[in-house]
Amino acid sequence: MIEFYLEKRDGFARIGKLEIDGEILKTPCILDLNESDFFDRFDFGYAPYPVKFLNEKLYEALKPKEKSIRVLTGLSVLNPRDLIRIFAEIRDFKPIYAVATASPLTIPILIYLGVDILDNILAISKAYQGIYFLNDLEVKIDNLRNITCNCEFCKKLKRDNLSYEERSELIAKHNTEVLKSQVELCRVLIEREELRNYIEAKAKLKPESTILLRLSKDLEDERFSRFKKSTCYFNTIESFERFEVRYFLNKAVECYKPKTDVLLILPCTARKPYLTSKTHRAIRSKVRVNVNEIIVSSPLVVPREFELVYPAINYDTPVTGHWTDEEIDFVAKWLRRFVERGDFEKVIAHVENGYRRVVERALSDYDVVFTAEDGILSKASIEKLKREIEGYEGFDLYAEIFNHMFRYQFGIDEVNGNVKGRYPDLELFREKRIARIDTEYGMLDIYEEVARELIKKKIYVVRIADFEPKSKIFSAGVIDASDGIRPNDLVVFYNDEFYGVGRAVMSSKEMVELERGLAIRVKRIWRF
Repeated sequence: MIEFYLEKRDGFARIGKLEIDGEILKTPCILDLNESDFFDRFDFGYAPYPVKFLNEKLYEALKPKEKSIRVLTGLSVLNPRDLIRIFAEIRDFKPIYAVATASPLTIPILIYLGVDILDNILAISKAYQGIYFLNDLEVKIDNLRNITCNCEFCKKLKRDNLSYEERSELIAKHNTEVLKSQVELCRVLIEREELRNYIEAKAKLKPESTILLRLSKDLEDERFSRFKKSTCYFNTIESFERFEVRYFLNKAVECYKPKTDVLLILPCTARKPYLTSKTHRAIRSKVRVNVNEIIVSSPLVVPREFELVYPAINYDTPVTGHWTDEEIDFVAKWLRRFVERGDFEKVIAHVENGYRRVVERALSDYDVVFTAEDGILSKASIEKLKREIEGYEGFDLYAEIFNHMFRYQFGIDEVNGNVKGRYPDLELFREKRIARIDTEYGMLDIYEEVARELIKKKIYVVRIADFEPKSKIFSAGVIDASDGIRPNDLVVFYNDEFYGVGRAVMSSKEMVELERGLAIRVKRIWRF
């Protein structure tokens, strides 16, 4: 009997427990051919998966018959497009075992695509060819001047007069340890929600991995989180196509409702949120800013109202002063879309260098007023900005931040209340506190009044069985869930007696379909 317990998600990658006939495997994991008897418990079938591309009827007759787990053989002979095609066909939530595919460079991308189980078959096979694994390389051991690894197997490997069999066996054990180390690293990155950052760097070491990463965006679904506690590092061109960027830009454009007919465009800052940066605080200390603002970065474009939303609240990008044409085109396209959401009679751009090139490309048909001269904080620049911007009627920025975040996160419009707190730790009150900004995840946290409203509207809610929830709710206790819930989303759970707020661990489909696993981490509970 095989059962899987999901504990943590980061996109398709996940941490869990696989129970096979009473024994537990912590996933993602490496099965050791020399030590594990789990191999005897899997049905590998009589045809590798690539046979499906040649003769689907034959593959269906000879494929693995195991129902509880996906056993995929023959993947190592496929090109990246066919590999993506396979993962596109696997739309259920069963554990995935990719047989004989694990190497130091393939493990991260395979786990990123959703593989839970790998093995050391290639590690052993290559060891008998004299191939020795380093963290990012496979080298002929005879070409190594020194073996710097101090694992117990490499200490023995340094001895003279080893037979071919002895040497190969020791290399195989060392290679296996390297694979286990890579899997453990990926497990830590999943827990920290940082796997994508690592994948973008690692994929550059192998063209096939880069292709897989680029094509994988077509697979993304509700298992990818809108909000995270980790920093987004936008270090490669692939960063422009990562889920967090595409979702944020599309959703923010959809939800953006500027209040004034004047727009101020500013450059991004190293510190986030932008309003806490020295640069933006210096501008506001000298200029009364009462108009809508949009901050230009790469690859993000962020109206001020969204700067506390993930990933705008927590990202970093290399700043060299040089913008590529590809960057300028990408950012200009999104700046244009945001500007078109307003009915702006006047556009002021307090930017220089690459930022100015972005504005010029995005708004070539607008009469943009550029106010920066010799640095955006120079006396001349500030005086020019003052002349152009002051005197306009303002609006309540903090109230609009809450309105935009409610619209972005829950689809609720115009949530009125009194804003209290010190930026960015803002709270929204009516008679009692109804919401606060969770700066760790870049999202709203909500309380009783809003929770009851979501139950009434049936959005971001989870119906649970008749029990009193404690700190965790498991999928076995979920009766139904609203469509569209993603991991890390704030959800409202309820039954006839209790309701409360928690953070989703699974997507809504997983909550309903899976019989095992952690569904919600409870934050607070009330009685009806």
